[in-house]
Amino acid sequence: MRTELIRYARQVLGSAQLVADRSWGHGVARVLETRDGDGATWFVKGHADPERYRRELAAYRRWVPGLGGQAPRLRAYDDDRCALLLSAVPGEAGLAHVTDPEVQRAAGVLLRRLHGTEALPPWPDLAAGKLDELDRLSVRASRLLEPRELDFVRAGLRDLSGIAAPARVPCHLDYGPRNWLVTGADRHGAERRVHVIDFEWAGPEVWANDLNRLYFGPWRGRPDLADAFLAGYGRTLDDADRAILHACAALTAVFIVVWAQRRGEPGFAEAWRQNLRRLMDGWR
Repeated sequence: MRTELIRYARQVLGSAQLVADRSWGHGVARVLETRDGDGATWFVKGHADPERYRRELAAYRRWVPGLGGQAPRLRAYDDDRCALLLSAVPGEAGLAHVTDPEVQRAAGVLLRRLHGTEALPPWPDLAAGKLDELDRLSVRASRLLEPRELDFVRAGLRDLSGIAAPARVPCHLDYGPRNWLVTGADRHGAERRVHVIDFEWAGPEVWANDLNRLYFGPWRGRPDLADAFLAGYGRTLDDADRAILHACAALTAVFIVVWAQRRGEPGFAEAWRQNLRRLMDGWR
């Protein structure tokens, strides 16, 4: 795939020099940093999974333009190669600044912008839809998780049937510091600015479900970070939001346990199983 992606970048840009391979280790996508003849940086991304390519392409065409310079710009795409050519955005890796409340606040501001890029219809059958997702995972999940764990997830999703149809918004669905680039954090008193990348999981969802990675990650034991983020977002979590977040976080844990095991990442699968058990123990 690497050679083909470089060939594609040169086809579009005229000249493209490979700078570095920026791919994650899971192997579901190849991301190459390149430089064109004018010295501009471009990223060419090739997907192994056509569905994730289609999701990311749709996000870049429908929603990402609404983020302006705080997300990459789609230069070109190729359906046969499942490839995207994307502009670079500035900043340092978000993981280095994850405990900075001002970075969390800026990330909340940006997520609210994404969620406002398109008005979508509400979700009158949220519980049924999420139960269907669990059913599709159940055969593989039953080999990896105990019946009591799956029963807990199912019960939480059934409880969502009592919630009036929540709004759906354009969601990133992998929104967290791993996909943030931050500017301003290295200068005292400077305004933090967050840029977001990687939209391959993006799709219509309930807004609270875009908090999943943060809830299981940097917000654990740091309510000040959650407060800063939500202040930037401009909304607090009410009881219905929390019920949706907790039930769908448990479903996400099941999905990632199955996904990580299939990708040969047992450590990642076990980490998310522990997250599920924390929810079962009453973690709020």
